[in-house]
Order: sequence, then C-alpha cells, then structure tokens
Amino acid sequence: MPRRHRLTDAELAELRRRRPGVRASLACEGMYLTAEEEALFDQMERERLTPDERAKRITQISRAKRRKERKAAASA
Repeated sequence: MPRRHRLTDAELAELRRRRPGVRASLACEGMYLTAEEEALFDQMERERLTPDERAKRITQISRAKRRKERKAAASA
C-alpha cells in the first residue's frame, strides 16, 4: 500500500503564512468562514493534508451535507 504524502514543515508554514490573505480575499467578496469551517481547516492542517486531499475532503463533506438536506426536505 503506497504511503500517503503529508505536507512538510515548510509547506505547512507557507499555508499558514497565506491564510490571513485568503481570509481577506474572501471577506472582500462578502464571504466569511463559519466556526465549523475554521475548525475543518484547522483539522486538515493538523493532519497535514495536501491541497488535493483537502479538496477531496471538502467535496465529501459538501456532498454529505446536500444529501442530508435533500433527505430532510423530502420527508417534510
């Protein structure tokens, strides 16, 4: 089984360095991260997920949330 790549200390430091700028960019568009979203990004940082792994995780969570919402709407 192939070993999964994890971010190096330098790669992780670069993500942390860019985070305030990313938040500012989102804020310019009127988008703000919820506490839940902030916690998700903190968790992915602790896990040292690569950008591709992060995108996959976000997609999985988003799809699960939409399925749950559709199911709730269908049963209402």
